[in-house]
Amino acid sequence: MSRRQRTLALFAILAVALALRAAHWSAVRSDPFFKHLALDSQEYDRWAREIAAGDWRGSTVFFQAPLYPYFLAVLYAAFGRNLDVVYWTQILLAVCGCWALYQAGRRFCDAWLGLLAAGLAATYPVFLFHDVQVLKTSLAVTLVSFLLWAVAVAWRREEATPWLAVGAICGVLSLLRENFLLVVPFFLAATWIRGWRSGVGIHLRRGTGLMVGLALVLLPVAIRNAHLGGSFLPTTFQGGVNFYIGNNPNADGTYQPLVEGKQIPFYERKESVRLAEEAVGHALTPSEVSRYWLGRSLAWARESPWDFVALQWRKLGMFWSWYEWPDAVDYYYVRRLSPAMSLPWLDFGGLTMLAAASLWWLRRRWVGFLPVLVFLLAVVSSTVVFFLFSRYRLPTVPGLMLLAALPLRALWLAIRQRHRRRAMTLSLLVAAALLVPRLADFEPRMDLVHFNLGRIARERGQIDVAAAHYESALKHDPESFSATFELGNLAAQARRWDRALASFQRAVSLEPTSDDAHANLGGVLIQIGRLEEARTTLDKALELNPRNTFALRNAALLYNSLGDRQRAEDLERRLQEALAEHPLATEPPGYR
Repeated sequence: MSRRQRTLALFAILAVALALRAAHWSAVRSDPFFKHLALDSQEYDRWAREIAAGDWRGSTVFFQAPLYPYFLAVLYAAFGRNLDVVYWTQILLAVCGCWALYQAGRRFCDAWLGLLAAGLAATYPVFLFHDVQVLKTSLAVTLVSFLLWAVAVAWRREEATPWLAVGAICGVLSLLRENFLLVVPFFLAATWIRGWRSGVGIHLRRGTGLMVGLALVLLPVAIRNAHLGGSFLPTTFQGGVNFYIGNNPNADGTYQPLVEGKQIPFYERKESVRLAEEAVGHALTPSEVSRYWLGRSLAWARESPWDFVALQWRKLGMFWSWYEWPDAVDYYYVRRLSPAMSLPWLDFGGLTMLAAASLWWLRRRWVGFLPVLVFLLAVVSSTVVFFLFSRYRLPTVPGLMLLAALPLRALWLAIRQRHRRRAMTLSLLVAAALLVPRLADFEPRMDLVHFNLGRIARERGQIDVAAAHYESALKHDPESFSATFELGNLAAQARRWDRALASFQRAVSLEPTSDDAHANLGGVLIQIGRLEEARTTLDKALELNPRNTFALRNAALLYNSLGDRQRAEDLERRLQEALAEHPLATEPPGYR
């Protein structure tokens, strides 16, 4: 293939990538999930607006990876808060990522492999899905493609500079997804594997370049965190919390909040600190909070090693599952909305089939692709050790595409060289990769779809629409605590006390450890005059969470009405302390 032909083919692939993403954006931009924001997307937006308004330094140690909110803040500062600008910026960066993956494939093998890998990235429907969301996943995939390109260049060089670039990109990725810190030791080992008979000085130069590049990015963040919170953390203090969520006696491999019903980021941070401090009996620094949760997980692993190992195997199986584990927005729901996503492109199951087949081809020439294999091992390990959504595994996909392109390249060469038997075998493999995963025919999680649509409608003031969505969520999952709880909130706000009472009683039976459910039930019992029951219920809420502001407020009013002024004044004092400690705790002044 001539240089001109390669250039034309690459431009055609990039044009397809842009056209598909534009078509997807046009199809979904008016849907509530993309026109409005929920959960993590909502938190990134809130944080970015604070930064763009002037709070570029921040005032506390980072709990979540900071790069994406700062990325949004730059766009907001330049163009105003416009979600379409965010989506189109991510789309254009994703097209650049396809180009970077081409460069990586060209250096690992040849231009054919690069073009085929770029073609897979251009048409991969899960990439399209995430490119039009306010989530860090799209940016992470783009950066990983550039990381693979940098590794492909550094792999054949002896000087430190290319490895410095690898380290710097790993550092940037660590500020986007903290688990990429765990990828660095794997690459550090790879700097010694490559040319292991070379002099020690060459290996030291490579390793030093890698670590210097990493430090140049992360050291300023660590200094900033140390200055603000006394903790020399290179990224965030969320690592220990996330490790516990993924590794505890009740873990199942997916995300489970520390306290049921408190999945939003504000409560994730607040509850992780509160529970840790209540357990140890004194205030903790952010790094101490992280170590507390990590220590609990490791203690459980030591006490139940076989359960811990079995859980890791379960998570590994989930990682390679063909199912796209949902988060706030369900992939299968959106695929029904977007013609660009519903076309018969290769999905995760097809990619894994082709990538697995490529391992046979690599059995005698694995050294050239060792960086890709090391990368996949590192990212899979650093993801599985925590917990899983499908978007958490997406940064591995560019590496998988480099492997999956090998059988496609072999098929093209077999056709050109008229090797009929080989071409037939490879054609059957590609056909199976396209068709077999679609036999699973996964359906959307409509309980989650309706619940999150209900949250969006409620935040927009569409109370009747929100209630209808919560009712639909319960039809799909009658055991949904969150939908039951939110229906109780809507009923209480409308002063429909009988409905609110039934919903909160049901919520308490579904999640007896939810302090919010007890607090809100206590508030309803006060309204209908069942004061003794209210006292028992509110005492239970405060036993579960002594800082629950709604329980403190209701309990103070209750004890004041019962004539116990001393108890009421003590509760009012604790309420003011809780509000001073967490100003955002005033956010739910009544029923949430």
